[in-house]
Amino acid sequence: MKPTFLLSSKAWMAFAIASVSAVILLSSCSKKNDPQPEPVGEARVKHVNCVEGSAAQDLYINDTKKTTTAVAYGSNSDYLVFTSGVNVFASMNTGTTTANATSQQVSVPIGAYITALYYKKSGGTLAMGLLGDDMTTVTGKAKVRFINLNGFLAANVAVGITGGVNLIPAVQYESFSDYIQVDPGTKFTFSAGAVTSASVDGALQAGKNYTIWIDGANATTLTGHVIVQN
Repeated sequence: MKPTFLLSSKAWMAFAIASVSAVILLSSCSKKNDPQPEPVGEARVKHVNCVEGSAAQDLYINDTKKTTTAVAYGSNSDYLVFTSGVNVFASMNTGTTTANATSQQVSVPIGAYITALYYKKSGGTLAMGLLGDDMTTVTGKAKVRFINLNGFLAANVAVGITGGVNLIPAVQYESFSDYIQVDPGTKFTFSAGAVTSASVDGALQAGKNYTIWIDGANATTLTGHVIVQN
């Protein structure tokens, strides 16, 4: 799978449309052709700081601060509740009101769970990437997907089970894999060309879903960071 998760593409919009059915409520006292407001409800977002060396980050949605605790590099918030509909996401150094990175305006459906990643592009530009989270679980298995955020690499990142089989042959930069089902306790090793990571142990549990994002301080390091979704 080669989807681009960035909001600059249509990927999130397609996900949003496919994830939740639209409901149009027509009032009996309204004129037939009067436009009706789109229904809104709760959605949830998890904020992740993927910029090594950055200050701790706060997440703002439509200029309103959502994080209660700033997110340090390599960490993530819990899911934060916000209102569905048209939203703009921004990441700011804690204690400031100047955005380091801002998403495009996006329409988020009711009930959506998303991850907002604050990261640095290969050219040094700071960016916000949003992607939808699969919250459906599998009995007896863990579900995990992988995101490649190492902009120093010339090669794609391959994902394998430590001491075992190759699971995903290539995750391109700024892209993510499908969710895969693995046994609880599975550990992973990443490789890109001649570069191989240490074994990554996310302490995976049955009935849990995970996102593992991969970065590195340079072209010779691969580091995995585990996000527990549920």
